[in-house]
Amino acid sequence: MKHILQVLKFEYLSCVKSKSFIISTIIFMLLIMFTAFIPAIISSVVSEGEKGSGEGHKRIIAVMNNAYEENDTVTAVFGKYYPNYDIKTDSKDIEDIKNKVDSSEYEFGVVLDTPVSYTYITKNNSMMSRNSEILNTVITDVFRTVSFEKAGISAEETGKILNARISSSTITTGVDQTKNYWSAYILIMMLYMAIVMYGQMVSQSVVSEKNSRAMEMLITCAKPSHLMFGKIIGSGLAGLTQLCVILLTALGSVSTIGANSIPKEILEFINFPIPIVLYAVLFFILGYFIYSFLLGALSSLASRSEDLNTLTSPLMILYVAAFMIVIMSMGADSLNGTLMIVCSYIPFTAPIAMFARVALVNVSAIEIILSILVQLISIYLFGMLASAIYRIGVLMYGNPPKPAEIVKLLREQYKANKAIKEKK
Repeated sequence: MKHILQVLKFEYLSCVKSKSFIISTIIFMLLIMFTAFIPAIISSVVSEGEKGSGEGHKRIIAVMNNAYEENDTVTAVFGKYYPNYDIKTDSKDIEDIKNKVDSSEYEFGVVLDTPVSYTYITKNNSMMSRNSEILNTVITDVFRTVSFEKAGISAEETGKILNARISSSTITTGVDQTKNYWSAYILIMMLYMAIVMYGQMVSQSVVSEKNSRAMEMLITCAKPSHLMFGKIIGSGLAGLTQLCVILLTALGSVSTIGANSIPKEILEFINFPIPIVLYAVLFFILGYFIYSFLLGALSSLASRSEDLNTLTSPLMILYVAAFMIVIMSMGADSLNGTLMIVCSYIPFTAPIAMFARVALVNVSAIEIILSILVQLISIYLFGMLASAIYRIGVLMYGNPPKPAEIVKLLREQYKANKAIKEKK
């Protein structure tokens, strides 16, 4: 235990004091705080733009009315949907509208061919523009308003009918995904990236020690299991430290900076309930140990950094597949489907799959406990396996061994250890 704590302390301090760790942590914190400021910056720019347009003349929308006898209703309805524009309805020449739109004198033009058809004239038809969608609503509104007026219904009554608002209330007996979805999605992304990033950090550390021959000296001072557990726990604590700093920065930014700048509607979606955050931390720890033990073991078999990707890529492909299954299940609203339930108890997929289910659907306490137990048992078994492979990989150089060779060496090692115990 003493050796594990020594290795743990050394690995933790080495990670936390490294320039890459400090710089990446600061960058993440600054990005989060800047992101919290973005809505306020956008709001300021928009308000300045509106202020500037108010000081001069408003932009003009030309409407050529060939569908109705009067322009008043057309102007009123267009003005309701485009309050920051001047609506010009006395245009009679379509070529004149085209020329003025082309010269940017008009923002755009609309020709009402019939009550239910129109021609949209614009200089640049952007994919991001919502004008066509808005104009469909405007033309429909004009048609309905004029039809009501012809039927003898006053403009005031027409407005009440067309603008009637439906009120509703929702009673949720389980998990309300409308409040947790985006926060869970963000935490799942963080969970995925954190496990990959800190697992790769363990891999790089093992390979660098082997290349520098430091591993050979370390293994003479402590058992391979002590080295492996100390290294992975130390790196994991460093990763957890960084993750907690980032989460605290995000929570602090949203509650202070974002409280005044982020719209309430967005704040309601970006909701981080404390239990969900705690589950995210728990499943990060479990997922990190599962993958880090295997990545550390595979990395000990690499003689060069170039061999690292070849050895670890099958494991990483498996992890990416697990992530894709979870994301697709979220999109298909099938988190309680058979596939996701099975994935909740497979060690390689359980950290992300079970967290997604806990955050977004009803999961019984027994299911959660069983999934955690499966992962804890897997961590212990993978830890023992990683220690055995680590002991073999220390003195192996050249081309990485094939799976059959690794199994053969593990059997020989087991028989040798058993023989030593029997002699004692």
